[in-house]
Amino acid sequence: MDYSQIIGKNIAEFRKNNALTQEQLGEIVGVTGQAVSKWENGGMPDAYLLPEIAAALGVSIDRLFEPEHKKHIPTPDELLELLGSYSFDRLQANDGEAVFKLIFEMIFRLNHSAFKCDDFRSVWDVIGEQECAFQTSQLVLEEGTTYISLVKDMPYICVTKDEPGFIDKLLDEKNYCELFGLLSDPDGLKAAIFTQSEYSKGGTKYTADRLAEKMKIHPEKLRELLPLLVRFRFLAEEQLVVDESEFKTYFILQSNEFRPFLMAAWLLVNSQQCYYTYCQTRETRFLENKKE
Repeated sequence: MDYSQIIGKNIAEFRKNNALTQEQLGEIVGVTGQAVSKWENGGMPDAYLLPEIAAALGVSIDRLFEPEHKKHIPTPDELLELLGSYSFDRLQANDGEAVFKLIFEMIFRLNHSAFKCDDFRSVWDVIGEQECAFQTSQLVLEEGTTYISLVKDMPYICVTKDEPGFIDKLLDEKNYCELFGLLSDPDGLKAAIFTQSEYSKGGTKYTADRLAEKMKIHPEKLRELLPLLVRFRFLAEEQLVVDESEFKTYFILQSNEFRPFLMAAWLLVNSQQCYYTYCQTRETRFLENKKE
């Protein structure tokens, strides 16, 4: 049995599964990218490098020598352990981009597997080919949903798991009306965006008049908007007493939900002409309102 051919094929496969280039793998184990290319084309790595190669690829040394028909399919626990180790190592090396790309790639591949698709191109290749086309990859299952935007300038992932009462919460219209009322007002939207663009300066307290000046909104109009800006935690309100006089100050809060909210809204606004890769196994309606 020609183990050099087997190990070369396995190194190439595991390297791609880890979203590593030949140069990146070589850097991890202390060789050149050309050396990795030589291994993948039938050259045998030095024995002393095998433990480092296996560790870098998140597999055992034995796995490097397994013929294709004996490939080990990892259990969910093994897969999560490998992913955790990979992410930890990359973040320790300040390579957050590799972690992000792997997460995006994995969800895309999982979606594609549901379509029984044999196209194993990288999600980044697919996005790069779309140009201005609007394409999404979407699963709608009884247990939950995934949504992946493949728009070139707006890649986006949303994964939700349905729990009891989940849909009822989504369809609670009272809170939406208040929020959309704030954001449908041009000054309300301007104020919300201002708070998130200014948050990094954090800790500064403002009077209502000072906020109005910085936001370029009429003071009376801002006073109308302040209760909703506080209600939805764009701002926090503080009551102060100075010389027996009470007045309110405000400081900016970071809204971690606002940016993905804007991204989803952008996709909704711009999705008039879409091509969907869509898998539906759900029997119940996704937005079925049981209160009707």
